[in-house]
Amino acid sequence: MKSFPSYPGTRDFYPEEMKIRNWMFEKQRKICLNYGYKEYSSPLLEFTDLYRKKSSEEIVNEQLYTFFDKGNREISIRPEMTPTLARMIANRNSQYIIPLRWFSIANFMRYERPGKGRLREFYQLNVDLVGIDNIYSDSEILSLAIDILKSYGADDHSFIIRFSHKELLELWLNFTDQEKVKQIGRILDKKDKISESQFLSELNAICTPKEIDKIFTFLNLKLNSLEGFEDLPKENQDKILMILNRLKKTIELLSSLHNINIFKFDPSIVRGFDYYTGIIFEIYDTHPENRRAIFGGGRYNHLIGQFSKEDLPAVGFGMGDVTLEIFLRNHNLIPNSKQYKGFYFACLDEKLYSEYLSLANFLRQNHLLVEMSLERPKKFGKEFELAEKKGYVYVLIMGEDEFKEKKIKLKNIILGDEYYFSLENKDQLIKDLSKFQ
Repeated sequence: MKSFPSYPGTRDFYPEEMKIRNWMFEKQRKICLNYGYKEYSSPLLEFTDLYRKKSSEEIVNEQLYTFFDKGNREISIRPEMTPTLARMIANRNSQYIIPLRWFSIANFMRYERPGKGRLREFYQLNVDLVGIDNIYSDSEILSLAIDILKSYGADDHSFIIRFSHKELLELWLNFTDQEKVKQIGRILDKKDKISESQFLSELNAICTPKEIDKIFTFLNLKLNSLEGFEDLPKENQDKILMILNRLKKTIELLSSLHNINIFKFDPSIVRGFDYYTGIIFEIYDTHPENRRAIFGGGRYNHLIGQFSKEDLPAVGFGMGDVTLEIFLRNHNLIPNSKQYKGFYFACLDEKLYSEYLSLANFLRQNHLLVEMSLERPKKFGKEFELAEKKGYVYVLIMGEDEFKEKKIKLKNIILGDEYYFSLENKDQLIKDLSKFQ
């Protein structure tokens, strides 16, 4: 028979991969809920005009999966969540108390060349704080992102947060041609992904030598230095100073919770020219084999106003599962996906199967994971071998002797330890077994 591979750039999640994915999402969901964020969801399909209104030209022109449905409506598979978030809030913004703290974990598709850390279908955590524009909201979003990484066991040496501000480049260059500023921004955005010669070549194609010198002076901008400001108009100088001061205050606030050394001011971070308006940041992996951005985000204050009469400031980030998993693997932070919690119930006596079934059902109703043997009784060794292959550490055993004594035996098939528990006190049985799950 002809085999059918999955579509290029997508993945099948077999149980062991699904276990890792669920583990990643559970950590994210727990931290978001702990911060008071509410989970939301949306359809996989949107009207294409939604993305024409908001998304970048690259996404709209090159990466959208677009088609006409049977009603001749042009629709697209979502490539990102922010336009959907803006649409949803605009449709009901009068019903909610500001600020809104929302998050979602959803799948997306973009038509681009698959490679390391980049697939056509991916899953992404999106976290957004809407309705407040100050250093406290900026710092909360960054702190939440850090806490998610630390929930996986990441330490302060495994990642660094590179941050800047979207308006800095525009103010520094002081060009009247905004399209040229965007072009320069796009070149800076891929600076770390291309060679130095290619970087210079692309700048030379659109900039004069004097402008290139100005760009390199900008790239050396320091958070606590005024060097290079002299040639700028006074208005631009004042705005830059205000921006740098806000960034400094944000990081000072975060330093009360996190190691100050994980933050690095980097003017070359210029992501999201199409909608970011304030702080922008990227979390970088420090592993020598994966020095790249894991995820990023920033402030976007005018997006929701494009869909509603009322404009609402917002800040947020997206954490993709592909780059996150590479990060976690590089730092040995992913648990053994072949080992399962819970119990394998070995059925050693066919006459007792109804008793096994009744007990297993009781344990499941009390939130214990129990997988039952469904085959004719085997020898102890065969049952243990099967349980171990399935990834279980603990096996429940109730033979004729245990049944008569109203007991059940728990065996650790890795260490060989054995425990006996009474079946007469069901509440105590649940407490005892819960310690092993």
